[in-house]
Amino acid sequence: MNRMWDFTFSARMDVPLQSLIYGPTANSWLRMHELSVAQSITDFALSETQKQNARRVTEISVDVGELMQVDTKVLLDALNMLMSGTKLKGCKVRVRVAAASFSCRRCLSSWGMAEAKSQLGAVPEDLLVKEPDSDELPLHFLPYLYPAFIHCPRCGSSDIAVTEGEDVQIRKMVLE
Repeated sequence: MNRMWDFTFSARMDVPLQSLIYGPTANSWLRMHELSVAQSITDFALSETQKQNARRVTEISVDVGELMQVDTKVLLDALNMLMSGTKLKGCKVRVRVAAASFSCRRCLSSWGMAEAKSQLGAVPEDLLVKEPDSDELPLHFLPYLYPAFIHCPRCGSSDIAVTEGEDVQIRKMVLE
């Protein structure tokens, strides 16, 4: 008999995302944001499986916020690696990118990532992080800096909030 639970968990708030080191050889260890997200999802699913006295998990649906800047293919590969040999082996995993949205605390206006990206295109070059293959905004490394770089398109206030798209949520988990 299948039992289905709908869960919402914010990796940012409820499950600390520790950095994990992963790589095929001692000479090529990499820090992977996606692996730490996958580890948190796997840990949560295994914990719930144990709490519910379930034999296995057959399905997990996950929403990943756009601002997390997660590569969904890498996340799925990491999940498959971590799930093998556990009660999660063979689990069907669905990952959906949840769109980012912002709101102004002053005028209550709201907007999406397209407007934010147009504003981010005007960031001065000296604020970019120099990487070997590109220049990036520090937002890739520190996504909680978005409010420092964008403002309300309606009133111009910098008192803004990220309202969606900055967390990971397990939306559905099916246990047997």
